[in-house]
Amino acid sequence: MKKTLRIFCWSFVFSLLLLGNAFALTNEEATSILKDFIKTEFKILEIKEAPLEGFWEVACGIGQNNIIFYIDKNLKFIIISGQILDRQTRRNLTLDRLKDLRRADPSTLHLENAISMGEGKRKLYVFTDPQCHFCSQLHEELKQIKDLQAFLFLYPLSPASFEKAKSIWCSKDRRKALEETYQGMELKTPSCDTTAIKKNVELGRRLLIDSTPTLLFQNGKIMEGYFPPDTFENLLKSNSGL
Repeated sequence: MKKTLRIFCWSFVFSLLLLGNAFALTNEEATSILKDFIKTEFKILEIKEAPLEGFWEVACGIGQNNIIFYIDKNLKFIIISGQILDRQTRRNLTLDRLKDLRRADPSTLHLENAISMGEGKRKLYVFTDPQCHFCSQLHEELKQIKDLQAFLFLYPLSPASFEKAKSIWCSKDRRKALEETYQGMELKTPSCDTTAIKKNVELGRRLLIDSTPTLLFQNGKIMEGYFPPDTFENLLKSNSGL
């Protein structure tokens, strides 16, 4: 009797698991629902359980942008342009997810808007703020890494940083000016065309960059923050795209 009961219980659990899988939202179903709201070509990137109970999270690629939709599991409601905030961690879970999905093609970058440093087959693209302490630390590390050419995009996050970025860009030796600014020196340079900085800011906003340093690797992966030397070297190896 006990054996029979155990078999029945396990069969019941297994049936529930199968039933749960049967109710998983498919790409075809999501496409059918979303095409009534998206009036342009789009691609389903991923479907997973949403942080909001009872909803599916559907990540879509629309043109060069990624958008998150939430569809309830009864397929009756859809949340468009909504964001899920975690009250405990005070994090925007929707924004975090969009950042996870970020990719950028390095070949589309306007390298004339960046400061080049170093030489090598490996390439790294860095969004840096002149008043960012961790950017300064990263800068010194990059100088020590062999077989690496870094492109430094000035990306000021405040009006004061923007003024410093303009002084750097208008200097004859931009790399030296950037390093002097990191050291706390005040630059005195004539004004010049700083459209490049404005374009960097526009690019960064499209890529959802809201902190520095932010790194773009050769394979298109984007990561935020400072990393210790050993970790950073491993990141370069795994994301070199070579």
